[in-house]
Amino acid sequence: GKALLRTYGLQPTRDEAVRLRDFLVGLRARTVLAEVHRELVAEQEGDALPGDGVLLKCFAAFGRALAATVRSDGIVALGERWRAALVDASSRAGLRAGLRRSPARAAALVQLEGSMTSVDLFESQWLVAVFAAVRGGKRIADALARLERGFDDLESVLRIRAAVRALPVAFGQAVGRVLQAGVATDGGLAAMQRIVLTGELTRRVAQSDTLRSLDPQRLANHFDRYVELESSKRSLVAAAITHRWVAQQRQRLLVGTGTRLNSDGASLRNRLFVRGQRAMRLRQVIAVGEDIAGGDPLFDMCPVWLASPETVAQVFPRRVMFDVVIFDEASQCRLEEALPVITRAKRVVIAGDPKQLPPTRFFEAAVSDSDDGEILTAQDVFEAQFAEVEDLLAAALNLEVQESYLDVHYRSRNADLIGFSNERFYHSRLQPIPGHPSNRSVIPPIQLHRAEGVYEDRANVVEAERVCALVRDLLKRAEPPSIGIATFNIVQRDLISQMLDDLATDDADFARRLAKARQRVGEGSFEGLFVKNLENVQGDERDHIIISTTYGPDTAGRFYRRFGPLRQAGGGRRLNVLVTRARHEVHLVSSIPREVYAAVEPVPDGVTPNGAWLLFAYLRYAEDLAEAYAENARVLNESQAEAGMSVLRRPIEPYSVFAHALALRLAREGGVSSEVHWGNTGFCIDAALRHPVRPEDVTVGLLCDFNRFPHATDPVSWEVYRTGILRGQGWDLHRVWTPTYFRDPTRSVNAIARDVEAVLARELKAGAGE
Repeated sequence: GKALLRTYGLQPTRDEAVRLRDFLVGLRARTVLAEVHRELVAEQEGDALPGDGVLLKCFAAFGRALAATVRSDGIVALGERWRAALVDASSRAGLRAGLRRSPARAAALVQLEGSMTSVDLFESQWLVAVFAAVRGGKRIADALARLERGFDDLESVLRIRAAVRALPVAFGQAVGRVLQAGVATDGGLAAMQRIVLTGELTRRVAQSDTLRSLDPQRLANHFDRYVELESSKRSLVAAAITHRWVAQQRQRLLVGTGTRLNSDGASLRNRLFVRGQRAMRLRQVIAVGEDIAGGDPLFDMCPVWLASPETVAQVFPRRVMFDVVIFDEASQCRLEEALPVITRAKRVVIAGDPKQLPPTRFFEAAVSDSDDGEILTAQDVFEAQFAEVEDLLAAALNLEVQESYLDVHYRSRNADLIGFSNERFYHSRLQPIPGHPSNRSVIPPIQLHRAEGVYEDRANVVEAERVCALVRDLLKRAEPPSIGIATFNIVQRDLISQMLDDLATDDADFARRLAKARQRVGEGSFEGLFVKNLENVQGDERDHIIISTTYGPDTAGRFYRRFGPLRQAGGGRRLNVLVTRARHEVHLVSSIPREVYAAVEPVPDGVTPNGAWLLFAYLRYAEDLAEAYAENARVLNESQAEAGMSVLRRPIEPYSVFAHALALRLAREGGVSSEVHWGNTGFCIDAALRHPVRPEDVTVGLLCDFNRFPHATDPVSWEVYRTGILRGQGWDLHRVWTPTYFRDPTRSVNAIARDVEAVLARELKAGAGE
């Protein structure tokens, strides 16, 4: 080392050694660069080194290229070739050949990039990725070939692009996202609908001050205030009526000082309270008051009268006496009985069900004129129209009167109890009040008991014994239900009554329970056990109704289709009354052979079935109901065993897409199963959230606002009424207002989860207290 330093005229020190090393390295680099320059650029000939300026330029270019290749992950191989070219002649030859071809390749790349950018067919992000791949040495010919094969006509591609740009912004963005994602045709429409609707809903909420500022808590307070004001209004109206009535009596019956009766008051007191031989009958009391100036004060004191049509015709004068006369159960009021009452009123309200019992005329001879007479006058038209009318309700329905329907069914606590009549008689118009799912019966509410009895002398002893056994079992319960027994004729009715008395004679405990059941009083009405025939059961209702169909094979095993009043005109109405008397359960005791009612052919369209056909159909309905309940129990057990999250959608109109989507999200994110559209159209829980531990139970009922309000004449009144009924059935309700959901879906879902947790905490607390 020292000799080398002395050769170059340097001192043998460390600093001089470093100086010599740097000089030699630089010299070697200059030599290599000169060689590269001669081979690649050919600016100099011979062994002379290029000038410093050229070398510096080459060195800078080489440094930049080497640094770029080293930093670029995509072209590491090129960097290696640069390094190899510094020390290996063959490598430099290959690099030289490649660099000679680079200008043409670079020009081609520039042309390709310009062409692909100018046609405006490709997304910018995709182009950036493709250009980077090409510059890195990757082949894209295959990808472009596949792209070309994917379009039959390039003009179609351009047309699609232009069409997408011409679409409204929200829809155009949706189509673009679907095309970019490569969604299949089947799911593309749904995806676009979802994107467009989301954008439109967001836009509308943002543009509406009302929707943007909607506050669920304030709305809840408004509903509560509405309920409070309605209750206050009813109390105030009752107080105002009472005050007006008292003031009117004071004015009519007291002297000016208000301390004693005037002449009218004294006369009225004498008419009403005189006893003995001078006492007047009610008709005389009313007749005496007809001549009083200003009207009889009796009708001011008693503005409402309750009487039968016969009593009205006998007691009240034959003139207008009342502002309004109301006929209840008008389907059982004969037209000839109603006409004298109608003449006593300014207005008439007729209430009744045309699908229930007509008046009974078993012991009346049918007298009618021949139908061969020619209709010439308006009187002839009227007589022909009303010749076959039996009752007041039917007569009213033949006139142009204002009609109003009662569409809510209050009696049956289980919709299946009214299902048969609702379909067969009311065109599925009735809306029964659905009970809470936790109170769902595991047994069908209509139970068919096969008695296999014999019909002899208009009675069926086996059925009567079975009915008595059912009564005994029901009365043994810790809380016995109210019971009604209905038969198809008087003989069977009397037989069952006698058998119940005989059982009571032999069993003191049963006798005590039976006596208590016969004297039972419910909430404001008598609900004692009764035994009635078909014609007398209208107007009654009990928790459990036991029906003895009575008819069966004779002693020889022959079954005759003799069903008495059921085969007559209006027989179907009689059956409808019978099967709609129960609140909780119907026990159907029958000896009619199954092969008889199972083989009945369907009634042709346009033909009204008689009562016998409907009885057979009701027996089949009871069997189908039992099978449906068994299947539901099996499915529920399987779902509990699987313990998976599920969303069951019930077929109800109007269907809420929002409620279904919300239920799916709760199942996916919160692990909560649910039933969408629990209940019926009128009383619908949009999503009944299932208990996470007991899937057969329900924790919270969700109410949405998308599909209910437009179908109510007065949405607020109906909503207050509907939610009150549902809470009375035991529901914990959570209302989801869609504007607040669209503003913050996550917050809305979390609020629902908190409600579910609150119900569970309340259950745990109640369980700990027990």
